Amino acid sequence: MKKVTVAKLLKSYSIRPNKKLGQNFLSDQNILNKLIDALDLYPDEDVLEIGSGLGVLSYHIAKHGQRILAVEKDKRLIKIAEEEFTDQPNLKFVEADFLRLDLKELLNRYHVPIKVIGNIPYYISSKIIFTLVENAPLFSLAVLTVQKEVAERMVSEPGSKDYGILSILLNSQVRVEKLFDVEPGSFMPAPEVTSSAVRITFPTAPLFEIHNRELFKKMVKTAFNQRRKTVRNTLKIMLKNNRIKPWEACGIDPELRPEQISIPQYVALANFLNPLL
Repeated sequence: MKKVTVAKLLKSYSIRPNKKLGQNFLSDQNILNKLIDALDLYPDEDVLEIGSGLGVLSYHIAKHGQRILAVEKDKRLIKIAEEEFTDQPNLKFVEADFLRLDLKELLNRYHVPIKVIGNIPYYISSKIIFTLVENAPLFSLAVLTVQKEVAERMVSEPGSKDYGILSILLNSQVRVEKLFDVEPGSFMPAPEVTSSAVRITFPTAPLFEIHNRELFKKMVKTAFNQRRKTVRNTLKIMLKNNRIKPWEACGIDPELRPEQISIPQYVALANFLNPLL
């Protein structure tokens, strides 16, 4: 296996990371290996990489035998990766903005559901994560590095300071676990904050029976946009008929605040409200 590192490629090609694209290249080989291990790959599985950068992680995965489809927005990096890794026929690079892709079309020649890996830009991490969730049938598992603060919000429990819209909308549809932290020195250039690796598992059956997902999202967002209000006052904003008391029907204390309400309780409230709104 050819020895190639991020530092070597940056120097050889005189590349300056693009701050506007949030480019912090993961260069620590130990962390790269841990991310690959977290994918729990089998030889016949394919992998989609989001934000492949210089292609170093892509190359290491491809050497395991998997077909890997690596998506990268920066054409400078695509050119370098294609030049460096021509010896790996099961590795394909695509120049594209991941958020603008037709994912079903992109993956039509790969084994679906596919596994996903990515050191994703901080500034669009939530958009990327929700794009994956919205296309859940295409994926089985994702291992991503995100800003530590985002990771804490992704796995937070009711009653904690990090519990909110991201926690609820994610964990009502997928299973999320935080794996380990990644220090700034593991990247080139080093970011100003600590990162974390998270693993998202896409279930084959819905975790909750949500009758109207758009209403569910609206209710959760309405609640957390009024964080200081109780559930009673939050729901009054949404209801035209003040005589209806959803909290009573769902057995929920009306004095609870948004961060104290569990996902099953939010689901129960949304399902109760669905035929009324």
